[in-house]
Amino acid sequence: MNVRSELAKKLTNENSSLRIDKFIKQCLHEKNSYYTDHNPIGKDYDFVTAPEISQMFGEIIGLYILNYWLTKIGSRFNLIELGPGKGTLLKDILRVSKINNQFIKNAKITLIDKNIELIKLQKEVVNSFDIKNVKWKEKFHLNSALPSIVYSNEFFDCFAIRQFYKKKHWLEKFVKYNFNENQFSLFDKIVTEKKIKKELLKYNKYGVAEISIEREKIFNNLCRHINKNKGMIITIDYGYNEILKNFSLQTVFRHKKTHLFENIGKQDITSLVNFSEFITIAKQNNLKVDLYSSQKKFLNEYGISKRKNSLKVNQTLMKKKIIENQYKVLTDDKYMGNSFKVLIVSSK
Repeated sequence: MNVRSELAKKLTNENSSLRIDKFIKQCLHEKNSYYTDHNPIGKDYDFVTAPEISQMFGEIIGLYILNYWLTKIGSRFNLIELGPGKGTLLKDILRVSKINNQFIKNAKITLIDKNIELIKLQKEVVNSFDIKNVKWKEKFHLNSALPSIVYSNEFFDCFAIRQFYKKKHWLEKFVKYNFNENQFSLFDKIVTEKKIKKELLKYNKYGVAEISIEREKIFNNLCRHINKNKGMIITIDYGYNEILKNFSLQTVFRHKKTHLFENIGKQDITSLVNFSEFITIAKQNNLKVDLYSSQKKFLNEYGISKRKNSLKVNQTLMKKKIIENQYKVLTDDKYMGNSFKVLIVSSK
């Protein structure tokens, strides 16, 4: 049974409803859902990530990671990628790290993914570098006491969110299903849960809130691990560090924006990441914030312009234009430059 049919069956009862986060989770992460059994990445699919746009992105990340290992670790460590996609970012990091062969020799690589099709592509990347010390896990859970470098790109935006807005009372978005019309729809319920009402107090001034319990839980687990065993977390995603003024949930199918109830279980569903919450969680776990900035500022500060110019040497005019366009997509405010943020936290 497909995801739409499963949800319709679950909600057929006239009084049944689902919080929007539970609806999203079933669309994206449960059996036969969007992220479990097909490849969503690429120009022929639903979206293209920064590593797929240009090698320059992965090279800057790779050099940052290599430098951190050289200056702060220099011994056996865990290298962990959350949601490796097609393995493109991993490939660029491994290629860059050849500058120092000890990096790979000391790395225990763990890739967090459950998508069968994408894991096949990741294994091709790993095999091309002839690396043996690699493990795949569906969820982040390490017993290792080694220091860890954890990185992710467009990983946290796909976790389910609860949506709230305030009129006289705080209201929360729910999903219901009309059996006779074979249609899903949204409706609101007054918030009565004491814990959530307390959490929503800090949003009273703005009247809009999106809260992802699972997203915050996973980031907290990462921070606890780094606090205990030392290391660093790099996370890059589209998000914000101020109070949200409008709902950010969006759905995409074949690079086009769609409605939440179209292509159920077959389209991407994302929302902006609340980086202020991540920063708070990091500090609560006694980690230091090394950097929080736009993707544009981070890439430019760490040398993407210089790398762009070196790639253009001895290239055709057409190839030079392609490289310039790639740089523009990664750094220009009209594209990914400002909407994507970079957060780096580490052990003290």
